[in-house]
Amino acid sequence: MKENGFYVRADKVSVGYDGKPLIRDMELFVSRGEILTLIGPNGSGKSTILKSLIGQLELISGTVYLDGQPMKNYTKKETAERMSVLMTERIRPDRMTCEEVVETGRYPYTGRMGILSADDHRAVKDALLMTEAQELKDLLYNEISDGQKQRVLLARAIAQEPEVMVLDEPTSFLDIKYKLELLTVLKKLAKEKNAAVILSLHELDLARKISDRIACVHHHCIERTGTPEEIFTEEYIPQLFEISVQDYRRYFGLPCENLPSGEQHRAVSGKLLRCGYTTGTCAAAAAKAAALYLLKDEAAGYISIRTPAGSTAVLEIEDLHRTESEAGCAVTKDAGDDPDVTNGILICAVVGKIPEGITISGGKGVGCVTKEGLDQAVGEAAINSVPRCMMREALREVMDSAGYTGGLKVCISVPEGEKIAERTFNPRMGITGGISIIGTSGIVEPMSNKALADTIRLEIRQAAKKDRKKILLTPGNFGLRFAKEELGLDTGSCVVCSNFIGDALDAALENEFQNILLIGHIGKLIKLGIGMTNTHSGNGDGRMETMAACALLAGAEQETLRRILSCVTTDAALSILQKEGRLKSTMQILGGRIDACLKRRVPDTLPVGFVCFTNAEEFGGVLMQSENAEELMKRWRIKL
Repeated sequence: MKENGFYVRADKVSVGYDGKPLIRDMELFVSRGEILTLIGPNGSGKSTILKSLIGQLELISGTVYLDGQPMKNYTKKETAERMSVLMTERIRPDRMTCEEVVETGRYPYTGRMGILSADDHRAVKDALLMTEAQELKDLLYNEISDGQKQRVLLARAIAQEPEVMVLDEPTSFLDIKYKLELLTVLKKLAKEKNAAVILSLHELDLARKISDRIACVHHHCIERTGTPEEIFTEEYIPQLFEISVQDYRRYFGLPCENLPSGEQHRAVSGKLLRCGYTTGTCAAAAAKAAALYLLKDEAAGYISIRTPAGSTAVLEIEDLHRTESEAGCAVTKDAGDDPDVTNGILICAVVGKIPEGITISGGKGVGCVTKEGLDQAVGEAAINSVPRCMMREALREVMDSAGYTGGLKVCISVPEGEKIAERTFNPRMGITGGISIIGTSGIVEPMSNKALADTIRLEIRQAAKKDRKKILLTPGNFGLRFAKEELGLDTGSCVVCSNFIGDALDAALENEFQNILLIGHIGKLIKLGIGMTNTHSGNGDGRMETMAACALLAGAEQETLRRILSCVTTDAALSILQKEGRLKSTMQILGGRIDACLKRRVPDTLPVGFVCFTNAEEFGGVLMQSENAEELMKRWRIKL
């Protein structure tokens, strides 16, 4: 007898590794004919949950029920007759064709000899047709691409004719055509074959379209479950993935079916603009492709890689070559519809074997750090932390799938990098000999100045329709996070104004807000100290000049001023001031200048204030704030 009609149910399940629970007291259920999708940040435990449901991971406590009975009561054959599985681990069958791999899905129904019946062959043929993998059936499985392998493995799972199907990131390596085909197949299995489907997805647009229910994995538990309409809200999804409401709106700017193949777009001022990929994403993809060629002899035409933003990037691979000890390839940087001097350049990677570990270096066209205060230490290649992390994750993925236990070295080069660097701020910032390999989200947002300013004004108008008593502004996600986590403010209606502080203040006036509070990092707000209300670096810098002027008025010595003017970052300048005992007095003078700049833009009758902070722990968070900041912040801490 089924438990409350649920075909699979996890009852107070705790699961983890080495006896330590990663997921605690999990309650989860799915009925036949229903699709349940797990979503959540990387590392939250989605794969761990699926492994517990299929019996691959031993439970620490609780019970998983299958068709009303504890799973532990079933034999392996009985479980296989009811449940098919598609996990992220790659198989490497020896000299088997794709059709033979799919046929293994029928083995639970054959006798000891493993001889397939006419019905078994029919099920295999139908599964190949359903996944459009019939043209692959005579090819050796180990010689096809990752995307083709994913379709074959999906066909094998379907050939089992399961009552429940469990899939971990089934869209990995699939292009947009087959992602959409997968939606059709899974819906057909659930609705026409009455199967229960449980899967994990990173693509939120697909999860919203395909699912009957969503389970959100966060903070070592199932944090929330509900219908897509209940889960995909501007209040909850940004909180789950720690993104801004603005980024959430951009992500869901258009329905999935309106997007061209494999590309992300943003709706800006009524126009559809195409996103691109950062140099960091390109470098990580090239490194992964080179490692695949070196360790597995797989010459990939396209490679997929997970971006820090949570989406999957699929990039074309060029110039594959190898020797006995090394392999290399290239990716052409595509900036989408965003104007970018690096658009169209080649990002190259060469990967070689070393005894242990993973090392990352820069070759021709990748800049070298010559000044302190940047993301990398002096003398290091200008490959920032996030791209380095992406490369390490991609290389470990390939090493694990190849069963390789040694180490790898990767060298990133940009043939045109030295020439292009002359058109960037790198030389002035202290990066010589080439460009930087950068990117925090992995995605290049297509935002022209006018389009972004128009978008910010629109958001402020929308905020005014809800509440004209107050508006909270911040230049970026650092400020948003600081306001919420350090200051304890309600950021639900906060507007991220980017570099357009002046435009945002004007729009707040136009929409008759009664109180304005600006919260920002010193790297942005310091420019207000010289009256610069559009803080984009393309309009000028002046950060160190402003800091030096304020330090001079605070009584700093001439040598201190020289050292400040040679700094690259505001945090480096703050360290100098702190050592000289001039930090507090300099910040007071700078705070007065910022306050005066805001009041010149806003009438005296309208309360406007600011809080300026730094992320560097040694300076204690808030560096300075307007006299009225504490009074203004009360409006976001309590409802007045």
